[in-house]
Amino acid sequence: MNLQLDISVTAGYRSPSQIARVMTEDWVYRNMYCPRCGHERIRRFENNQPVADFFCPECCNEYELKSK
Repeated sequence: MNLQLDISVTAGYRSPSQIARVMTEDWVYRNMYCPRCGHERIRRFENNQPVADFFCPECCNEYELKSK
């Protein structure tokens, strides 16, 4: 697991909250496994989903990422 955030994904963003969101969503997508079933990768929902950001393709659990 890589604990460093990739700053290059923030190109074009100026708002600190948008930068934090983009960097943390990218990190979770590249590094997070499903805490419920242990599946090695979780996937992203399409942008602007009303409830969740990620889901597990194995157990269908949904996750929302909060960043500040």
